[in-house]
Amino acid sequence: MTAPDRTEGPGGPPARAAVTARDLVKVYGTGDAAVTALNGVSLDFASGTFTAIMGPSGSGKSTLMHCLAGLDTVTSGSVLLGGTELAGLGDTRLTLLRRERVGFVFQAFNLLPTLTAAQNITLPLDIAGGRRALDPAWRDRVVDTLGLRDRLRHRPSQLSGGQQQRVACARALITRPDVVFADEPTGNLDSRSGAEVLSFLRMSVHELGQTVVMVTHDAAAASYADRVVFLRDGEPVEDMPEPTVERVLEALKTLEG
Repeated sequence: MTAPDRTEGPGGPPARAAVTARDLVKVYGTGDAAVTALNGVSLDFASGTFTAIMGPSGSGKSTLMHCLAGLDTVTSGSVLLGGTELAGLGDTRLTLLRRERVGFVFQAFNLLPTLTAAQNITLPLDIAGGRRALDPAWRDRVVDTLGLRDRLRHRPSQLSGGQQQRVACARALITRPDVVFADEPTGNLDSRSGAEVLSFLRMSVHELGQTVVMVTHDAAAASYADRVVFLRDGEPVEDMPEPTVERVLEALKTLEG
């Protein structure tokens, strides 16, 4: 992968936080079997930015993303998503919030094989059952940003891995969510396809104003982000702006040393 272009848009006041974590603690199990996955994590993720979360195996990075996205409950502390406190929501309201205000991109593309790319992209709107109408202008902007215009009638089996992941990115963006959470989005891709997907995620931030939070173990992938948060033993230990591959590798070496 080559270094990303960091050309930014026009300056302005600091962006509001799309996601806020305060004093997050997540403990699995009880008694002698208890494992503390997160230990007092406090972080802000500004709207319209691309943040990578990194750390050694077992550092808590995936647990943090799951708690931020409302996929897992916290033991204590708070998560605010677009100003809404997740802990106070029941299962139904939490499901609706995730459906309407959160997008997900996973290592496995999770596309429905019988649907075309276009149908996979609009699937979240179909699932919403009419609560969210399709915005054709936004769909066209997402499709064109991700370079999918000539692939919309293709089914997943007719697409390369990189194209399938781009469809998954478009699906995550179609509802204009407050934030897109990406869990190892290039893990199943070769380096060229991975670079394409990361470039498109970056474009979605700087051209579409999207917020992306990505968990990765790959220094090259992290270099596409505006910022990298490093975890160790469930706690943030470094917050790196404008990461480069070399700086990320050095930080990881220190964490694992």
